[in-house]
Order: sequence, then structure tokens, then C-alpha cells
Amino acid sequence: MKILFVTHHYPNYVPDLLLHGLRKISGPDVVDYPKKECLYKGVLGLGICPDDQCCPNWFPGDYGQIDREDIWRKVKTGYFKYIVCDCRAFEWFIHSLSELPKGLVIIDGEDMPVKIPAGKYAICRRETDGSDLSIPLPMALPEEILYWIIRYDNLPKEYTIGFLGSTHDDERKRLVEAIARLYPGSLLKATGVPSDINCSPDGRFGRNDYYKKLQGCKVVLSLPGAGYDTFRFWENAASNALHVSFRMPLYIPYDFEEGRHILRFTNLDELTRIIDRVLEGKIRRDEIIREGRHKLVNYHLTTKRAQYFINKIEDVF
Repeated sequence: MKILFVTHHYPNYVPDLLLHGLRKISGPDVVDYPKKECLYKGVLGLGICPDDQCCPNWFPGDYGQIDREDIWRKVKTGYFKYIVCDCRAFEWFIHSLSELPKGLVIIDGEDMPVKIPAGKYAICRRETDGSDLSIPLPMALPEEILYWIIRYDNLPKEYTIGFLGSTHDDERKRLVEAIARLYPGSLLKATGVPSDINCSPDGRFGRNDYYKKLQGCKVVLSLPGAGYDTFRFWENAASNALHVSFRMPLYIPYDFEEGRHILRFTNLDELTRIIDRVLEGKIRRDEIIREGRHKLVNYHLTTKRAQYFINKIEDVF
């Protein structure tokens, strides 16, 4: 099937990861328009992306095989079975047409749900519990990043708990600082958010060093960011460490099962009880790590998310 993927030039995790998965399973039949140049340059999700944060060759190359000619005529004549549109590009897209095409899907990958007017299209949304009639579409992990992370599976475990991230959120920072005080043998940092003035705040690791540090931890911690669904969650799920996550009010298709693939908490007391049990050897750490990664590979790589997406929109249309 032919799919047009209407892009916005700025990096955006959910649509970019979905586009990656669709391109991996359908090749040049999935047309990104306008061509999203940053993806081909190794940018993954980050609006401010210094060289040490890039992911070289993570996105399938163009190689001149993607036909972006005469797009508007093809849209009007029904050449594409589905048209997938980043919500950031939706206004531009509809103003370029006299009427909405059939098979239109809008992707809301924003930190907070975007108000999208009712219309004859499907809506996929990152931040949803599934009650708003949208199709839940969380992030996923490219297999290229999975292989990058597992390259460091055998590094020695230098740290008890690992969390490395940037934040504007004082509550998140306070939690990280509290854990650091309680467990001094940990690697816990909440650095400033990168900006045009300072693209690499003090304490921020490049991507390769970040994955090395991640793999040097016995426990990796997932905390909400600007939204609940974060790319760090999926990176943590790939690591050779026990994944402990804040309990998120989201619908995740084929979710990780608590106690089998992941451990979850809602407050500091719950988190410390989990960590203490890990340190006392009362949790089947190796088994949970193995089962969690198995779940990730079977259901949460970008190719799996893309197939889930296709199945859902086939049902809708």
C-alpha cells in the first residue's frame, strides 16, 4: 500500500518513530513529504541535537527511491491509501487542499493532548489513557538503538540506580536528589534542559557515553518528562538492568506486566521499598530483565508499533 507521511521539519519523537517503523516494513512505498531532512542526518527526537547526541544511520536512507513528485495531484486522485499527518503540519496540509482526502490519520505526539476539531479522520495520540476515542500511540524503540544499547550488556555494574536526564520540573529534581542521598552508590543527575545558548548543559553525556553509563547500573529509573511517555522509558526497557518506572496514567498497547517485565511506583516510599528489596536479593532481577527485554523486542520496536498502527487504521477505515 502507498502511504503519504506529511511531516513537520522539527524533530518529534512519536511521528518520527512511527515513520521509521513504517519505512522499515514498507520501504519507499512510505513517502515522507516534505522530506524530513533531520532524520537522514541522524537526529532522533531532539530539537537541539549536538553531534554527540546524533544517531548515525538510524533512519533508512532515501537513495533516490522515494517519489515525492506531483504529491498534491496524487492526494486528490486517491493514489495514497492512507495519509498520515503530524499534527504540527495539519493546518498547512489542509490549507493546501480543497477537501480532506480519505484515509487521513492525524498523529498527536505532543506532551499534552492537542485540541483537534472533529472531522472525517482518525487521531492517534501519545498522551492518552484510551478514553478519548483516539488510538493510543506511544513511542517505541528503533532496532538500531536496541543494538547500540546491548553492545554494552557486559559492562560491570558500577552503580546501584541510574537516572540521567534534563528537567524543568522541580519535583522530579527533588525526587532524584532524595534517591541520591539515600543510595550514594548511584548515578543520578537531573541536568538543565538544553537550549540554543547552551546545547550541552553541565553533566549531560553524549549518547554513546549515556548508553555505557546506563548499562553500568543495576536498576534504571524512568520518570515523567514534559509528558508521561518518554524515550528514556524505552531505552531503559532495552538495558541489561532492572527497569523501575513511575506509574503512568497512559494506555500502552501490549503493556509491560508489573512484577514480570517491570516494577512500578507512585511515590518515594514505594520506590525505596523496591530498591531495598533489590539490594537484599528478594526480587528475581535477572528473570525480570530477561522477560522485559523479550517483551520489548516482540511488541515495542518501531516495526512492531508500525504494524500495530496499520492494523488499527485498517479497522477504522
